[in-house]
Formats: sequence, structure tokens, C-alpha cells
Amino acid sequence: LDPRYLVLGNLLTQPATPTNIAAAQAIVSGVAMPYANFSGTIAQMLRPFPQYSGVTDVYGDVARSNYHSLQLTVEKRRSDDGLTVSLNYTFSRTTDNLAARTGYNFDQDWSVGANDQPHVWNAMVVYNVPFGADGRPGSGNTVVRAMVKDWQISGITQFRSGRPLGSIGAACNLPNAGTCYADFNPSFTGAVRINGDYGDGDVLGANPPSYIDRNAFQSPAAFTYGNTPRALAFDLRNPNSFNQDLSVRRDFHVSHVKLGLGVDVFNLFNTVVLGNIQTNITNANFGRVSSQSNTPRVGQIKVRLEF
Repeated sequence: LDPRYLVLGNLLTQPATPTNIAAAQAIVSGVAMPYANFSGTIAQMLRPFPQYSGVTDVYGDVARSNYHSLQLTVEKRRSDDGLTVSLNYTFSRTTDNLAARTGYNFDQDWSVGANDQPHVWNAMVVYNVPFGADGRPGSGNTVVRAMVKDWQISGITQFRSGRPLGSIGAACNLPNAGTCYADFNPSFTGAVRINGDYGDGDVLGANPPSYIDRNAFQSPAAFTYGNTPRALAFDLRNPNSFNQDLSVRRDFHVSHVKLGLGVDVFNLFNTVVLGNIQTNITNANFGRVSSQSNTPRVGQIKVRLEF
């Protein structure tokens, strides 16, 4: 439904009788029966295809996105002991209008994208253990050389900013006209983030804490879309993520064949990143964390044969 018809208010939910159509025409010019014997509501009558309950544009070219970043990398490789260290940092901003309150105005919801992570740090280390190689410590002893030669240890540490919280949902009264987000509460003062950092308190208890003050928002008036942005209201974001992976590998050389045996551990310290924060103010769990958004620690044994 074209938003310009929202001024009809409660008439939108009324049947398209001559009396109701005349009342609508007094408010918005051009309102008319789409075809003979139409029997739906005023709202349905004013839709582009009133004979259908809904129309989906599968391949519509209606949205756009933009990504800008500053990327810095520092890397050091030492051939004498097989050590490689790499540090990189990305500062970025993603904006888009991939979701909209109404299909008549996608640019209204041009905002920070749902995948925006302004700060990303990566630190990577690869160490080819030099012991046991020719001329290196341990190379003169057959037993020691057999134990310490051809080991490789590598690891990566990652830090990522939390993604923006999604739209703040609310109770909507928009017949066939899209969806709404919450309004900012004009009388609200103070901090919108409450009860400490995400994860503080008894998250798994019978009454887990809410980390967002519901009083900062309110449902919009009937037939309006709400004035909070599609993402990042009050600069609210999901928790930051921090992760470490470790890999240990050893190669065995037999003639022209190399056999690699190793162990990989992902999320080495079993760090928990909380997520799935409820953002609909009509939900009793608003502002609460309901799940873990990353994968628990996982280990694997690997075998690689090169020939």
C-alpha cells in the first residue's frame, strides 16, 4: 500500500462500500473501485494488484549497498628460524538499504548495514620449529632429531566489533502497508544500556537480566512507521567477538612422499560470544541474551598425504 493512503486511518480496514469509498475520496483524491464486484477492504482496494493477497518481486533491482575500508598489514618473515608473524587491521563502514519499511521508499532506510563491523584485528603466527634440521640444535643426535624435526606450530587470534542490533520491533497498525519500527521515547533520559556488559548477571537463571532499557522506546502511533533507524538505534551493537585457533603439525618424509599429521583446535579457550538479543519491545524477553552466537571449542585430527 502506498504510504500516502495511511491518512485514511481506520477507513483502511473497512469494506469497500460506496459509503466508505466516498469518505476516502473526501480525504484523498483518486480513490476508486479497481474493478466491478470488488469485495475487499479499502486497503486491499488501493494496492497495486488488488485482486491478489500479495505479490513478490523475486528479481527486483531495488536495493544497494556501500562498503569503504582502510586496511593495514604488517608482516615479518625470518628465514633463519622459520618464523612468520602477520598483523592486519581493517577499519570499515558498511551501509545499505537491503530491508525497508515500505517498498515505496527504500532510501528511507539507508543506514548502517546489518553486517557492519568497524574494527577487525587479526594476528597470525606460523613457526616452523628449526630444531633437528641440519646444523640446528638437536641435529647431531639421531633420537632427538627424530623427535623434534619437521614440526610446525601456527595460530591466529581474531577480534571483531559487534554487528549492529537489528531494528527495534514494536506493535504495528499498518494494514497492507509494510512494517514499522519503534519510536524513540521523547521523555527518556539516561543510558539505554543497563545491567553491565552483555553476560553480566545470571544469564541462565529464571529471571535473566535485560541489557537494554525498554523505556527508551515506544510503539508508534497507528498508521505510522516509527522513527528509529533500521539498525544501530542508540549505537546499540551485539557483543564483540574474540577467538583463537591453534594448529600443530608434523611432516614425515619417506622417499618422494610427505605425510603430514596434525591437530587443529578452533576456539582454543572456548570463548563464549553471546547473541540473539531480543529487540522487539512487545516481547517479555526484550534486551535479553538467548543463545551463544559462536561455535564452542572444536578439535580435529588431520592427515595429509602429498606425493
